Amino acid sequence: MTSPIIFVTGTDTDVGKTFVSALLVQKWEANYWKPVQTGLESDRGDSATVEQLCANRAHIPRIFEPRYALQKPLCPLAAMDYEPDVNIQLSDFCLPEQSTGRPLVVEGAGGIYVPLTRQLHITTDLIKHLMESTNRPVKILVVGRSGLGTLNHMLLTLEHLHAANLEKHILGCILNGGKNPGNVKVLQQYGSTIVAEVDHCPSDDEFLAALDSIPDLAAIS
Repeated sequence: MTSPIIFVTGTDTDVGKTFVSALLVQKWEANYWKPVQTGLESDRGDSATVEQLCANRAHIPRIFEPRYALQKPLCPLAAMDYEPDVNIQLSDFCLPEQSTGRPLVVEGAGGIYVPLTRQLHITTDLIKHLMESTNRPVKILVVGRSGLGTLNHMLLTLEHLHAANLEKHILGCILNGGKNPGNVKVLQQYGSTIVAEVDHCPSDDEFLAALDSIPDLAAIS
């Protein structure tokens, strides 16, 4: 089977996309790519975080450099105001040439409707662009908080993906934080697939425990 591309998006910023991406990379023996990174003036970046979380483990992923790396902790469109020489274009994004052979986890910037370009393209447009540029299957995973407020955020995100005709590409949702059976039940009543529930765990033992909650890729793809 052709190795898939898993696009990880979120219902909001700071919902645990990078932590979940590291879990997916390790569980599915995948490589990792963050196409657009912002906030480097105050953070080392998500690629470095995934590298650290996967260090000294069974699978050492190949981590591809972002196509754009911006300093301000803002959406890419707003961050470009502080770096006027940068002009993000959808046509600039190509899947890393060496990414074949293993699954590739692609982590988006923020949520699905985050503005990326001065032409007001959003993350959805980037996903479609990547789909058009490859014969590999592209699946979308939505990461959200497990607690209060996630129902509105998650269901709106999924509704947008359906409206964008991407429903067949949705792999499901991952909820990050303490388990919340009530929210899981409601999301399932709306037809959502819950791929996993994970706790954001800083310690090594807790990372391994969270890793156990991620299903095998073959079981869900």
